[in-house]
Amino acid sequence: MEHKKQNDDAQAGIRRLLDDWAAAVGRNDMDALAACYAPDVVAYDAIKTLRFTGRDRYLAHWEECLRMCPDSVRFTFRDMDVQAADDLGYAHALLACAAGGDAGEAWSRMTTGFRREAGRWVIVHEHFSFPFDLKSGKALMGLSPDAAVGPSPVPTDMHAVTPHLVCRDAAGALDFYQRAFGATGAVRLDGPDGKLMHGCLWIGDSAVMLMEETPACQSGSPVTLGGTPVSLHLYVADADAAFERAVREGATAVMPPADMFWGDRYGVVQDPYGHRWSIATHVRDVSPEDMRAAMARFAGA
Repeated sequence: MEHKKQNDDAQAGIRRLLDDWAAAVGRNDMDALAACYAPDVVAYDAIKTLRFTGRDRYLAHWEECLRMCPDSVRFTFRDMDVQAADDLGYAHALLACAAGGDAGEAWSRMTTGFRREAGRWVIVHEHFSFPFDLKSGKALMGLSPDAAVGPSPVPTDMHAVTPHLVCRDAAGALDFYQRAFGATGAVRLDGPDGKLMHGCLWIGDSAVMLMEETPACQSGSPVTLGGTPVSLHLYVADADAAFERAVREGATAVMPPADMFWGDRYGVVQDPYGHRWSIATHVRDVSPEDMRAAMARFAGA
């Protein structure tokens, strides 16, 4: 009970600090605003996408921002969540800013970290951000948290084309790709028989789906079909290291990495489930003319 009371008191202290912070901004009171921050605060601005380290630099930025708003600035919080334990705390919320008027529809995300020093809470990390369009990178500043928004036709973590691999022992393949290729974020849905009905993981910024071979769905794996006409092409920072890692984890070396005429260092492995992966690092740019000439020499050899 005592520990819970301490945490409740800490959360209340953080909420009071945020109220003081918002009030200081509203009064354009730089001294009160400075008192809310630790000397070593690290902050990220939503509009200029700038990073500030240290209270003095960040306050200079605040002064510039407040000069742009001659009227009183009012913050409105929404969906705030505060967590605290011992002398550290964290809060995130939706935040709307209005200069002399209503908050309107421009909601940003506020993420803030706190530290308790000499019995009082101060801000040590502050990050404001807006939702943004993944293709253009532009902030979407005219959004309301209550707006009715339909699902994106293409999920934001997917590309237009995604490989979907059929494997014998797809669950084993899911584990193998994490070990061999550094895949992350694996999700899985098992069927009633315990076999993988659907899995998805990410290699770099690309998703790969996979499933257990199912004759009833006319889905055969390379093992059943006796090979595959498809090769998955994987770009990495170091083709030799990625090739060696895959082989070490159980892939079969088909072609060791070598410098190719099109400018890549390139090798091929076959994973234990019959799928082939070409592994490449782009090492030099080649003009179309030089590439055609090199291709002719390669074909002749």
